[in-house]
Amino acid sequence: MQQTWLKSRNGMADGTAIALMDGGYALNVALVCQDALTRQWAGRVRDRMAEAAGPEAVRCTEWKIGDLSEPKVYWEGVAALARADAIVIALHEADRLPGAFYLWVNLWLQERSGLPGALVALVVSPEESNPAAKNETRSYLAAVASQGRLEFFLQECNQPGESIPDVREDVTRWAEAA
Repeated sequence: MQQTWLKSRNGMADGTAIALMDGGYALNVALVCQDALTRQWAGRVRDRMAEAAGPEAVRCTEWKIGDLSEPKVYWEGVAALARADAIVIALHEADRLPGAFYLWVNLWLQERSGLPGALVALVVSPEESNPAAKNETRSYLAAVASQGRLEFFLQECNQPGESIPDVREDVTRWAEAA
């Protein structure tokens, strides 16, 4: 499996080299996370896809939501997610995510042009029960999947790193079929 943090790459702002760097992969996976814990949790889904499709068949890039304020990261992310077969978003529920995140999602959705794929949402519930945050996050991610014509898988937990058996089985079947 080839994995890249695109923040440190050079010369890929137009995204053309993202899909061409390694022609042998079968699944182009993009991880989007908020912090180290959500990154680890998203990595488990990526690893599950690699088990299903074969480690050499998966190409993975990672995006930290906090880094989207950097223009180069922002635009490289748009290009990468527009071409991803599977997008794994791991985040803590909130009333609102950062504004840059919403703009970023809208741009890569437009660039996808209906390409098939999957959106795997790993959502950590807030410690204090906030129904508005819960509904906002889930509704938004479901709408993103629908608008992008992506298969949608949702896993909720109380903390990142909890077991994700339901989504693992669904994602494994999806990865095997892809």
